Amino acid sequence: MVTSCKKFDYYQDNPNKPTKATPALLMTYICQNIFNNNPISAAYASRHLTYYERPNESINYNWNRGNYDNYGGLRQVLKLEPLVTDNKNFQGLAHLFRVIYFAQMTETFGDIPYTDALRAEQDGRTPIYDKQEDIYDGLLQELEQANSLMDTGNGKIDGDIIYGGDANKWKKLINAYRLRLLIHLSKKEGQTKIAIKQQFQSIISNPVKYPLMGNISDNAQLVFNTSDPSNYYPTAGHLSVSTLVSLEQSFVEMLQKREDPRLFSFGDAIAGKTAGVFSNYKGVDAGLSPADQQASAAQSSLIARRFVDLRSPVNEPMIFLSYAEQEFLIAEAIQRGWISGDMNDHYQKGITASMAFYKITGTIVSDYLNKDLVKLETGDPLTKILTQKYIAFYMNSSWEPFFEQRRTGVPMLRVGPGTLNGGKVPKRWQYPLSESQYNESNLDAAVKRQFTEGDNVNATMWLIK
Repeated sequence: MVTSCKKFDYYQDNPNKPTKATPALLMTYICQNIFNNNPISAAYASRHLTYYERPNESINYNWNRGNYDNYGGLRQVLKLEPLVTDNKNFQGLAHLFRVIYFAQMTETFGDIPYTDALRAEQDGRTPIYDKQEDIYDGLLQELEQANSLMDTGNGKIDGDIIYGGDANKWKKLINAYRLRLLIHLSKKEGQTKIAIKQQFQSIISNPVKYPLMGNISDNAQLVFNTSDPSNYYPTAGHLSVSTLVSLEQSFVEMLQKREDPRLFSFGDAIAGKTAGVFSNYKGVDAGLSPADQQASAAQSSLIARRFVDLRSPVNEPMIFLSYAEQEFLIAEAIQRGWISGDMNDHYQKGITASMAFYKITGTIVSDYLNKDLVKLETGDPLTKILTQKYIAFYMNSSWEPFFEQRRTGVPMLRVGPGTLNGGKVPKRWQYPLSESQYNESNLDAAVKRQFTEGDNVNATMWLIK
């Protein structure tokens, strides 16, 4: 009996379930957390879709407080870092993941804890709030570090459910994401310590050091599967989405005016009418009350069945950042005079890539590119670039279409008698209530520094002033 006894610690390890964090497990968790975001609320707020079963804050813009859930993700990154000191690729990805989590939060609220965050174990439970300018400066520096660490020979990337361990594709995402953050700063060009234009130029002018996406196979996206219901597309089987969500009226009209074939992938034809005919599609005005939306919904285009059908719950990949978006970012930078290059070439590559995601190719695409409302030779090129990026964001890229509309005003988001918040589209979210309870003095200082009107959803953060 003595020889069969085992130490107490032996029984703390479950052979059938992992009890210790490994880089691979943490990598998979973080990728799932970042890339698998249900896009439906963002699609409501961005006026791609509308929902009319009951009032919804993303449609009537009656939202208040956001959350700090991203700090939970950051704690997982913090666990990853000491486990990968001998793997530079994992170290580079840790920087990228930090940047993504922090960027999403500062774009949601404004100033947030950054340099002083995640120090609870060192009695740092009341972190100071960094200025948004300093946060962006730090995030861009972290992306520079991430790019320098990533290399195909710098260690295996186990647990990678996005790129299958391909360090070069991750490196391309790092640099494309940096372009996104730099474009977010467009209103601050020449008004900040951050060398926005120069950083953009350095990336574009040195493709060996800063490789970028080359086609849609480089899309940063999560592919769903049927191995478990938790791996289905987020809206698969959702009854209310299936029966009470329609394309938004202004979005349908935008696509119809351009005879955009992506409309047929985005939504269904009006019940009883033939699919693939532009006049057989109609949206619902998201500015109306839920009751008035319901009254018009019978003759509207519901969201495409592939987004909700449980018989085929994989649907399409969930894009975090696409090659199409990258090309629109570059086209915008050329239009703004930040870099030189063929603006039209990048613009058309963006549209073509978005079409290809929906298996639309050939003469349909070339004919579309030559339409007056599409080609850059007529009208305002920047508005056309931003409009096409908005269309390409349909049901992907999380809240990016809303943040970009907030920055540019393109397109105009529909409001009306059903819109609350004084009939206005909010610019941000209020800070979590827990911060006023546990970190009051630092929160108050941050609010006073940023917003004369207080912690208000209509207040304008530094980024978009």
